[in-house]
Amino acid sequence: MIEREYIEEERIIEPEKLDIGGIDASGRWGLIVLPRVITDFDTSLVKEVKKLPRGKHIENCWQCGLCTAVGPVAHKEPRFNPRYFIYIVKMGYKSEINKLKEFVYFCQGCGLCSEACPKHVDPAGVMMALNILFDKI
Repeated sequence: MIEREYIEEERIIEPEKLDIGGIDASGRWGLIVLPRVITDFDTSLVKEVKKLPRGKHIENCWQCGLCTAVGPVAHKEPRFNPRYFIYIVKMGYKSEINKLKEFVYFCQGCGLCSEACPKHVDPAGVMMALNILFDKI
């Protein structure tokens, strides 16, 4: 069983009373976890990020995670994750972007992530570009 804390609440269905063929299957046995399938792709955001000067290298990211490891914010707020933000923007996961876009604003712009990036993506610049674009939306 997957730890419940790692599953989004809206994907968990736990009926109060579950009757299967006359047998009461209520409780933990009746727990249903809906699959996590993303179908609302939109790659227009990554194109907009690439148009901005500090976002032009977003495609170079190879998801090593150094940006998240060195940044001061991720240690205090686990949902702030530049590596993951870059990933969901590149992939065009619209529902994930909408769910997490408030955390992009947590970036302090210190530039530690950009210094650590081996592919010169400039994650701090990408966060700034996302802030600009999210303000327009």
